[in-house]
Amino acid sequence: MTLRDGSKPQDIAALERQLRASRGRREKAGREKTRKAASPYGFGLRLVTDMLAAVTAGFLAGWGLDVWLGTSPWLVLLFTPLGMAAGILNVVRAARSAEARRHLDAIAAAAPPDDCGEEAARDADETI
Repeated sequence: MTLRDGSKPQDIAALERQLRASRGRREKAGREKTRKAASPYGFGLRLVTDMLAAVTAGFLAGWGLDVWLGTSPWLVLLFTPLGMAAGILNVVRAARSAEARRHLDAIAAAAPPDDCGEEAARDADETI
């Protein structure tokens, strides 16, 4: 059996399999590229979220204990700075992580060389 264009059905089936495989590879590459491009923003959002969550948790814990124990505002004043300290520790710990190093390496690899500053300094030295 031949189709209008003269090709055989099994040729078309093989072509469709190749086409599906090629589309799958392209979609996968596109997803990885998008993920890599967005990851520094995601990492920054993670740091901000960690900090805000820790401060909020400290404040709410202090407020809840103040209401329960009737010691207002002392426990809020104690737990809010503790939440801030915990948030700062979380951010520092995350910034030192392997994920942060990977982001910094990717940024450094994408950055253009900084030759302009050296040339400007040499030109300035020559004119003096």
